[in-house]
Amino acid sequence: MRRTPIIISLLIGLLVLAGLGWGSAAWSRAHERRWSGRLDLELVSCNHCHLKIENLPWAQPSRRHSAPAGLAVSPDNRKVYIALDERNEVVEADGVTLAITRRLEVRGGPFGLAIDAKGERLYATCRDGDRVVAIDLATFREVESLAIGAGPVAATYCDTQEGGRLVIANSVSDNISVVSLSPFKELARPQAGREPYAVAAAPDGSIAFVANRLAVPENYYSMASSELTLVDPSKGKLLLRSPFESAHLAEGIAVAPGRGWALTPLIKVRNLVPITQVANGWVMSSGLAIADAKGSIIQMPLDEAHDYFADPSGIAVDAAGKRAFIVSGGSDTVTVVDLELLARWLAGASDQAKREAIDDLSLSAEYVVARIPTGRNPRHATLSPDGKRLYVSERLEDAVLAVDTAALKPIGRIRLGDGGQTDPIRRGERVFTQAAHTFQRQFSCRSCHPDGHVDGLSYDFDGDGIGDNLLDNRSLQGVAGTSPLKWNGKNPSLQVQCGVRFARVLMRTDPIPGAELDDLAAYLNSLPPPRWARRHRQVLTPAQERGRRIFFATLTPAGEPIPRERQCHVCHRPPLYSNRLMSSVGTRGSLDPSDLFDTPHLLGVAYTAPYLHDGRAKTLEELWTTYQTNDLHGVSSYMNKHQLNDLVEFLKTL
Repeated sequence: MRRTPIIISLLIGLLVLAGLGWGSAAWSRAHERRWSGRLDLELVSCNHCHLKIENLPWAQPSRRHSAPAGLAVSPDNRKVYIALDERNEVVEADGVTLAITRRLEVRGGPFGLAIDAKGERLYATCRDGDRVVAIDLATFREVESLAIGAGPVAATYCDTQEGGRLVIANSVSDNISVVSLSPFKELARPQAGREPYAVAAAPDGSIAFVANRLAVPENYYSMASSELTLVDPSKGKLLLRSPFESAHLAEGIAVAPGRGWALTPLIKVRNLVPITQVANGWVMSSGLAIADAKGSIIQMPLDEAHDYFADPSGIAVDAAGKRAFIVSGGSDTVTVVDLELLARWLAGASDQAKREAIDDLSLSAEYVVARIPTGRNPRHATLSPDGKRLYVSERLEDAVLAVDTAALKPIGRIRLGDGGQTDPIRRGERVFTQAAHTFQRQFSCRSCHPDGHVDGLSYDFDGDGIGDNLLDNRSLQGVAGTSPLKWNGKNPSLQVQCGVRFARVLMRTDPIPGAELDDLAAYLNSLPPPRWARRHRQVLTPAQERGRRIFFATLTPAGEPIPRERQCHVCHRPPLYSNRLMSSVGTRGSLDPSDLFDTPHLLGVAYTAPYLHDGRAKTLEELWTTYQTNDLHGVSSYMNKHQLNDLVEFLKTL
């Protein structure tokens, strides 16, 4: 009998707990439906809305490595200068002993280097500081600084009839800074293509060639091309634009003296070909573009029929114009091209053969004379003025490799750091940049996501039918905390996204091993949104403030209520500006299997064009002027052009 009260008490307690649980679930469901405007919504995590930026991996302190970027060698061949953007340093090393001799702190992420003809001043572009600095090499001190375009990554020095000039590629503002050295000031800033990334000048200083990294499609179903931009260094005048047809990731450029060539390594990308063709080698291959001063371009293959050398980047050409050295960051290789053999083939080839050359991988045997293995992720290359040594920045090895150009063999390294073997983020970056996991080493993750960002292209994935739909390539910068992933929201985590499914759809080979997959996820989660450090504390302009009020509006200017599910900030809820839910906004294409798409975060949205799940909108404006239907993608029908401009200006601050 004594057990009965205890049992009754337990039953009452269980009923109370059940009632509390049921009531809590009912309240939570009502709360979520009220604030989302979605009556169909089931229970979701509180983190869909209530999330703190400071708790995300990319907001945490991380290790800074001695990753080498741009290189320069003194005119007397004795000194090598190396930019270390992660450490905000420029270092000097002895060209004979390969020992570091001097260090200089340069704030703003020094990335590209150029040295004047006399070896008196070194110029460093600061990618995160939007400036170029002059370093006196006698004292090894910063003596001048100049604000230029946004995201400067490369510079070249040239003598012109008007005096010494720097031509600088500004990767974020998509323009070129032409700078006079005496006085130290910007003369002009002509527009370039999308993300100018490398620059080289003719020996007489008459022309500077700028390679633009990213391709831009003309329209939804068109071939995408990056651009070669030609400028006059003396006056900063734009001379010519010429397309690298169906190509992107043009990250290096060099002039071949005596030949009138500008040589650019690039990726021949065939994004409109179904991804099933990876197994046949028809989606990406590496090439070398040969351009002249008139903008005529011939693309030649660098790969072999059954072996690829992914992500060609830096290039150096000897002073005689006889050999070119091309580093491939995805295959950890330097490819040596005999330019005399290449010229001989070109002289005997028909126009049709030249047009089709890039697709004939057997051709590389005609002029590729050596492949030199390197450390992890070589990105930049330069030759000593006497041509006897090649220096290669092994970015994820924290080293600079020195190569004897006569023997074509490595002779030592300038050691800058430990390589980051104990850092899972650095190990993950190695996985990200390595092509070894893909079929015949055709490409790496970085081939489509340079620096973890976008390549601006849409691809024909076969998950929803071959040849049916294109899917926009989304940025991985700021991806932490934004799951589920993919436009259809099917992948719950980066491990699922980049694991077995990635192997089946893209790699066409074995999945990335588990430990490496975890490192890869750690690296991706560490990537902040584009230029986050420079944007999120900025003060809004009047136009941006007006746009902010439009974004968070609950009423139209006429006082009419905007349905909650069509208020911008409801789906794109701060701080990630995403509710991480599937939504229907009237953008379903004729061949799309569903009208529901994952709500993307908007951090850095200004840098992620094109837009929508299939990349059909080239600009933010087109989201509402061309592809808005019945006010489903936010209520915008009341907006005039000034209000729309204000909204776009606000979005660009996120």
